[in-house]
Amino acid sequence: MSKKIHVVGILLITIIFLFLLTPHAYALKKRVRSSQVRVASYSSAKLSRDTHSVIVSFLNLKLVRRIDYVLSYDANGIKQGVVGAFVPSGQSTDSRNLYFGTCSRNVCTPHYGISRATLTITTTLSSGSTYVKRYIIKNI
Repeated sequence: MSKKIHVVGILLITIIFLFLLTPHAYALKKRVRSSQVRVASYSSAKLSRDTHSVIVSFLNLKLVRRIDYVLSYDANGIKQGVVGAFVPSGQSTDSRNLYFGTCSRNVCTPHYGISRATLTITTTLSSGSTYVKRYIIKNI
């Protein structure tokens, strides 16, 4: 009987010892999420395989002072691109057809073997704020 008491005593001391050495777990504070600020969209882009181009739509232009865009890509390992800018003249939307190729005197020649295509649109608002949106164009 005294052996049982001795074993139970050692077991109790071990449990108490482990309890005292174990770090306490504290509950995390509840996360309070603030309402998200909605940012207006100023552009959208769509690949058109039929016209061998990217069709870019510009939106909410009443708030925009200037739009700059750069389409860059590799065509058979050679860097190519389209660069442009415009100032909206009162319209609320506009669009551009950015051709993967070159044009001269109304004769257009498409580029082939296109890879690493990106479109970067920089929108400058009337307030002076600037928004940059980057599109990665795949599977051309």
